[in-house]
Amino acid sequence: MRIGIMCHSTFGGSALIAIQLADLLAQRGHRVHLFTRTPPFIRWDSGNGVTLHTIAPPDGDPISAADLHVNWSTAEFEAFLSSVLKVAQTEGLDVLHFHYAVPFSFVSHAVKTRMGVDSPLLVGTLHGTDVSIHGKHADSGPELGNALKHLDALTTVSTSHARLASDVFGLPMPPQVISNFVDLSRFRPGAGDGYQIGSRTRPRIAHVSNFRPVKRAPDMARVFVSIRERINAALWLIGDGAEMGLVRAIFNRHSVNDHVTYWGLQHDIPRLLAQTDLLLLTSQTESFCLAALEAMACGVPVLAPRVGGLPEVVLDGETGLLFEVDDHAYAVNAAVELLCDPIRLQGMGEAAARHARGFSHVEGVDSYEALYRRLLDVRTNGRRAAHPREVPVLSHPLRLATGAAGE
Repeated sequence: MRIGIMCHSTFGGSALIAIQLADLLAQRGHRVHLFTRTPPFIRWDSGNGVTLHTIAPPDGDPISAADLHVNWSTAEFEAFLSSVLKVAQTEGLDVLHFHYAVPFSFVSHAVKTRMGVDSPLLVGTLHGTDVSIHGKHADSGPELGNALKHLDALTTVSTSHARLASDVFGLPMPPQVISNFVDLSRFRPGAGDGYQIGSRTRPRIAHVSNFRPVKRAPDMARVFVSIRERINAALWLIGDGAEMGLVRAIFNRHSVNDHVTYWGLQHDIPRLLAQTDLLLLTSQTESFCLAALEAMACGVPVLAPRVGGLPEVVLDGETGLLFEVDDHAYAVNAAVELLCDPIRLQGMGEAAARHARGFSHVEGVDSYEALYRRLLDVRTNGRRAAHPREVPVLSHPLRLATGAAGE
């Protein structure tokens, strides 16, 4: 198949899934074109045959890889659309698949409007705040929902997020759920040079995120401060973003910075995660939480709020512990008790690694590949309308919700 994939180029779950999917599809012999605004932060094996298309500014991009840039200028939007249209027409793309709806659902809509019956099959995957923030925005939300209704297929990453998307956009049927996946050859116990969970007298807690407001990183910092008052724990922060300054300020105020390691944006996350004992999350909401799955794949239990799709990823009491979103006292007690019980900690880590094997990258790519083939079979067998219904013009495709969002 000839497949186009559109995604952001930042440090986040939607970009990681999209780029891994492109890479793995190319390994299976498909001709894959990856469209991003700028060269991706996420690394992949370019030798597998993925063709990258960007509209990178000539003097470098001033936007950090930690920031999710959705408020594209008209010039950026048109340049990106032109790139996609050129490849779709010259290469004869069978499928054009976006990950994260803003602004890519509007790009897809424009492709369908301009190419008509020659348009590739359009597939979208909703990843998080494209629904929970942008979908609820008074201006862009209704038009975003309208663009989604004209796709050939819509998927999302958890049952919880499928329900939310249906409610927010008034979809005639919920998106198909295809869970996020993890590369089990990279994320595995022992990836951290043989580190064993609970093997140190000073346990290590990890937090992995893009430090956007939805992650509530300052709450994570306050929870760690309270944990430090009871046990001698260390914290590894993996990632960066808008609220890192607030986190540093909290640690400075409570004099715990000596116990915190700031790793920044990293490519080799498995090596770091596998050397920690517990992943701590305090997000306001999560559609799935890829960081939780990656930690579990490394044999690291997860302590996280009971929100969104997290209960579908973390089995409470078995592969980690869940708490109500603002019950930080419970989170502190749970962390202390677990980190002080090495036998329970090790058992939970082993259960986490076993559970993560159910989210293999092989099965994830199988699911997307099967979806593409099913859509192509429908079109080949003539069940797709010979003349598509009139596609309405979106009057404000770039009037999007402002503010830093997560994924």
